[in-house]
Amino acid sequence: MSALVEPLRLVLLAERPEWAALLRTRLAALGNAYPLITAPTWEAACSLFDDPYSGLLLTTPACQPAPGLCPLPVVLLLDEEPEQAPADVYDWLVRDRLSVDLLRRCLRYARERSQLQGTLQRLAEQDPLTGIANRQGFHTLLATHLAEYGGRGLSLGHLDLDNFKHVNDALGHQAGDRLILQVVGRLKSQLDAGDRLARLGSDEFALLLDTRRDPQRAEQIAERISEALSEPYWLDGESLLLGSSLGIAHSRADAGADPLMWHAHIAMQQAKSSQGCTFHIFDERINRGARSLADRESELRRALRRDELELHYQPRLCLQTGRIVGIEALVRWRHPERGLLAPDEFVPLAEESGLIVPLGYWVIARALRDMQWLRGRGLPALHMAVNLSFRQFQDSQLLSTLQRLIEERGVDAQWLEFELTETAVMRRSELVQQTMQALGRLGVRFSLDDFGTGFSSFVHLNSLPITLLKIDKSFVGGMGERAENRQLVRAMINLAHNLHLEVVAEGVENAEQLALLRQFGCDQVQGYMISKALPLADLARFLVFGARQPLLTALPS
Repeated sequence: MSALVEPLRLVLLAERPEWAALLRTRLAALGNAYPLITAPTWEAACSLFDDPYSGLLLTTPACQPAPGLCPLPVVLLLDEEPEQAPADVYDWLVRDRLSVDLLRRCLRYARERSQLQGTLQRLAEQDPLTGIANRQGFHTLLATHLAEYGGRGLSLGHLDLDNFKHVNDALGHQAGDRLILQVVGRLKSQLDAGDRLARLGSDEFALLLDTRRDPQRAEQIAERISEALSEPYWLDGESLLLGSSLGIAHSRADAGADPLMWHAHIAMQQAKSSQGCTFHIFDERINRGARSLADRESELRRALRRDELELHYQPRLCLQTGRIVGIEALVRWRHPERGLLAPDEFVPLAEESGLIVPLGYWVIARALRDMQWLRGRGLPALHMAVNLSFRQFQDSQLLSTLQRLIEERGVDAQWLEFELTETAVMRRSELVQQTMQALGRLGVRFSLDDFGTGFSSFVHLNSLPITLLKIDKSFVGGMGERAENRQLVRAMINLAHNLHLEVVAEGVENAEQLALLRQFGCDQVQGYMISKALPLADLARFLVFGARQPLLTALPS
């Protein structure tokens, strides 16, 4: 008995009193070292056991709790020897054969097996470096507390250390371990006895906070933790500052563990938008917006896979010859529920999510295919202008992909034109210049879109292989009402010509604008007066039958 430091507490569930009398007699012979508690059901006795490794359940088959309800090891009490070993129990005892020695061995075996399982369980749920719960152990803690508190009065914190990997890489993993121990020490100093701390990963921690008495307590602790972690750390005699991001989410009665952990994670990611040691409290309204954004992003991904996108083409007219000399490819989304969507309804989302890169490649591939289709019908070659985002322009696969697509379609690259925004081109990056020059060697030419809306340097423009400037429609549209706009458009055209660049005026909608642009010497125009953006088949009819013939013949040839 010397090995049994803390005797097991025995719980007896039996429908007949004979079992209680027999067990008490045998236990008395063992010196009454094992307290015996009788109960009508496990539900009546479960509150007596916080630690599943300090008790043992003795039960008849009729009173045995359903699987999963009782965490205690179970010994089955039987009237006769079973033909097969009972499942899901530690051991069994037969009433007519229950001797003092057999009971002693059974209890010792149960205790040793329980202790071994307890040790293995603790090792599986404990972080070996810090001694606090690991991810598995924390999941158990969270589920237990949510069930105990009815889902109320708990707050979950998700903490992530910023740039911890750099510490490991620069100083080594042993120094990283010492830093983690310092972080855990600071976190523990800000928590009370009822709070729990766990290490979810290398540099991620979870905090389970009891906020039943004070709902504001979570925010107060988050402030204290942010202050504590912002102090310098000392490693090998050197001072080190480390940022951290803490997200806090409050539990709800109608939500489980997984939503709570997800909300804390979202809040932590939102905290990462600020530098230093910061925290953020989860807000359901912000989350609904994030979900809406994620849903729309998923829709756009599906649209790319399901070929819901299409290109429309807006013709460009040469004011000297009166002929259509180019077309601009404009992407549309034929949404199954919302109908045909213009670019401004989904392109910003594509930019934000990174989908602009695969979307851009789809546009280029489709535009080249349509160029081939138009030439195959005997139509004259036209410059095909495609808008290229700066993110796509930075993609390392752009040159090789474009080269492959041009070869596959068998088109002449000199008729392909990339439109770049003024903001993108004005970034004085060697990458911009090198990429434009490499694409230029393929024969591709460039135009500068929405000219006048940014802060261009004409000296810088002159150093780049740009062929055309496109004057933004906001300037063209105001020429009829404001003399300043007319002077500005004239100045833009003159400056562009001095740089040996052609000029395209966008948004031409009436004869007055057209006449002024001809007077100013503008080279090309584009807008509703010439044609709106047309699907491919309608564009072909426009080019063949001259849907704008009265306008074209009115211009000098």
